[in-house]
Amino acid sequence: MFVVNYGSYRVSDDRVQKVLERIADELGCVVRVTSGDRGHIPPGGATDSLHLLHLAADFHCNGFTDTQAFDLIRARRREIFGDTMKSAFRYQIIHHGRYTVTQGEHVHLGWTPEDRPKQLRGFVVEGLTPSTKGKYTQIEQA
Repeated sequence: MFVVNYGSYRVSDDRVQKVLERIADELGCVVRVTSGDRGHIPPGGATDSLHLLHLAADFHCNGFTDTQAFDLIRARRREIFGDTMKSAFRYQIIHHGRYTVTQGEHVHLGWTPEDRPKQLRGFVVEGLTPSTKGKYTQIEQA
């Protein structure tokens, strides 16, 4: 069994914790959390971030680039998230790329509450190229 290394970061949401554990097991890696619950908006951060609701974590998978980790999570989504109906899929998995407006490349995992219908769900990319810096594009619902 592989582990999630939270370091000094707190991730309160049980659903997010369980998915991080499944990612570690499925990818065979140590998941290293780089941000969790937040009470502030860091430079480049969103004012409606799920981190502010304690429903998100940013991370890296040791041994994989963030691109590889994002692609593997997407390819193994059934094993990681279960056989969830697409309309009920409430997670967002964002690959913030090299040109992100946030504080460096990483993968983001968040749980979207029902009262946030405009919050992107599914697999999303941002900042993979200079022209997509700050532009969030949903590439797959789930």
